[in-house]
Amino acid sequence: TQFLGAFNDSVYQTIVALHVGNANPAYVPLVPAVFTLPSLLFSGYSGHLADLVSKRRVLIGVKLFEIAIMLFGLTTLISGWTEGMLLVVFLMGLHAAIFSPAKYGIVPEMLDDRDLSRGNALLEMSTFVAIVLGIAGGGVLFAVWKAAAWRIGAATLAIAAVGFATSLRITRVPASGATRSEEHTSELQSLTNL
Repeated sequence: TQFLGAFNDSVYQTIVALHVGNANPAYVPLVPAVFTLPSLLFSGYSGHLADLVSKRRVLIGVKLFEIAIMLFGLTTLISGWTEGMLLVVFLMGLHAAIFSPAKYGIVPEMLDDRDLSRGNALLEMSTFVAIVLGIAGGGVLFAVWKAAAWRIGAATLAIAAVGFATSLRITRVPASGATRSEEHTSELQSLTNL
């Protein structure tokens, strides 16, 4: 599930960077910046959400959200709407920001202590391999199907659908028990420490 999500992020970002490089080169630096922005804005909330409800539910919900994003991505690729593509990149960044705390937090809930280092290593390895393959794959898709952008959108939508299907196989875990009152208490403690 993690591999497919990271792969799809990289594929779509690469395609958008190549598209805007042709359409409006000034937008090229915006692609990674727009993808990173949601992590800066929403990571704290995402971590709390991953504690408030079951991390499995968060992961499945985010993968369903990815399908909706890729449907929108398909329409932006068909229309050639550059700003819409950048919005899709932002939404994929939001998808990653919500997904990350749950994916890292669920590993110790799924594995015994003796398997934890190996599990984290596999998670990290799959992430980096997916990013590299996604960049290469995005370049290949753009080169081959540039004139038929709907095929690129259909491919990213299919990857999102397979990612959702694999998320349904994630081990069931209970919520770790964070509550809203704990959030307010920690906020108050942060303010009093200032």
